[in-house]
Amino acid sequence: MNSLKTHYVFYYPFNYRQYHFEKFEQLLKQHHFYHFKMGYEDTLYGEDVEVSHQLLKQFYYPFIEEKLLNDDVSHLHFNRYSKKIQGQGVMVTQFDEIPFTLLSADVNLCPFGIGIAAIRIQLEDDIDVNAALSFGHYFRVLQPKIDEELGVTIQYEDFTFENTEELLFKKIAPFLEDFFVDYSAIHKNISKIPFFEDERMYVSAFFHFDENTKIDEFLLYRAGQLNGRDRNGDPYISSTNEEYIKRFIDEHTYQRWAPRFYTITTLQGQIQLTNVDEESMKKYLGSFHSISYYTLLIHYFYKLMLLKLIFEHSELKFSKDKDIVEELIEQITKFASRYYFTEVSVRTEGKEISQYFRKVFRIDGLYHETKETLDELYRIQEDRSADRLNKLIFILTIFSMISGIYGMNLVIEMLGEPIQLSDIVDFTLFEWIALILAMLGLFTMAALIINQLFNFTTSIYGKVRRKRQR
Repeated sequence: MNSLKTHYVFYYPFNYRQYHFEKFEQLLKQHHFYHFKMGYEDTLYGEDVEVSHQLLKQFYYPFIEEKLLNDDVSHLHFNRYSKKIQGQGVMVTQFDEIPFTLLSADVNLCPFGIGIAAIRIQLEDDIDVNAALSFGHYFRVLQPKIDEELGVTIQYEDFTFENTEELLFKKIAPFLEDFFVDYSAIHKNISKIPFFEDERMYVSAFFHFDENTKIDEFLLYRAGQLNGRDRNGDPYISSTNEEYIKRFIDEHTYQRWAPRFYTITTLQGQIQLTNVDEESMKKYLGSFHSISYYTLLIHYFYKLMLLKLIFEHSELKFSKDKDIVEELIEQITKFASRYYFTEVSVRTEGKEISQYFRKVFRIDGLYHETKETLDELYRIQEDRSADRLNKLIFILTIFSMISGIYGMNLVIEMLGEPIQLSDIVDFTLFEWIALILAMLGLFTMAALIINQLFNFTTSIYGKVRRKRQR
């Protein structure tokens, strides 16, 4: 069985320093990544791929379209920078040599310092579906570490790369790592992308088959899991239980246009399979590179933002980081009010596809867990602050009462006039008690003022430093 037309988009998430947004933008332009505008995209997706601008604009609610498709450059919007590449390469596996064209690449600078790089690849036409699925399985792995991922090389423009990460950081976007947030100060074993799952990229793929090809449950399952070949070179399927496969397909596959078109959404990727005629295929492929791209982008952003917040609050020093908790609460509040919407599309199919993403990415669960945890952290820290304040007020009240009882009558009036050391030596016991309490009270007040000024200065410095790091 062959795939007549095969397109892939691989999504690489990262966390960039938003403080350097303008510098990042300038460097993108120097490397020929230009801010995306409608009409420019016809050179990015390969030959004979047409995108309907009008359909794209009418697919999303206005409040989503404003942020997702806005031509203005702003850290409050989704800023897409695209580069046409059209480079030729070959992936060499144990059983296949798979020619591919690296069509183009995007760097999406999203709000809150979330970044998503997208790599578009087209395989040669009429390719064996087992080889096509193997390509997706291997290419999404940034650094192979287990046996089933080893033994693959990528030959691209007279260079040979041992893994996809080398291709990304040496050829496609060699500047990207310079802007990553360094998390090593928070955790010594983590330097970048702490919310990157299994070091594998998320995938979207489009497979077009001959009209006589039947798209059955086994093909759908293999595509959703990116099951290519096994160790003997035969077609591989990661389950032997037909009931499990059927349940999996029922749960993850959008079948509105079956049996000619299917969309399966899993933890590995969103895969589209169709056996329509050539003319209808062009319409679906155009939608794959526009509507499907942006729908995946917004939901992947939701997931990454929530995982980022979960990581950051999990690394808090509970007794010290009240300011950071407040900042995290501010972030999730802004995120919820500006970007987090249960529905992003006005179309029925858009609403239904969104539900698959929300379920697979666990977006609703992550949001509620994060918000409740941060609210609880803030409440506990507020209780601790109130408890410390009550203790302080108690101590100061004792000082005020005792020094008031003794000091006003015994010492204060005396201190208002020139006083000799011999006068102090001649103080009675009660006058000594009053003097000591008065001095302790003054020193205590001075220490509290200095402590508050120190805490305020440290807080301001910390906020500025964290802003620069972001």
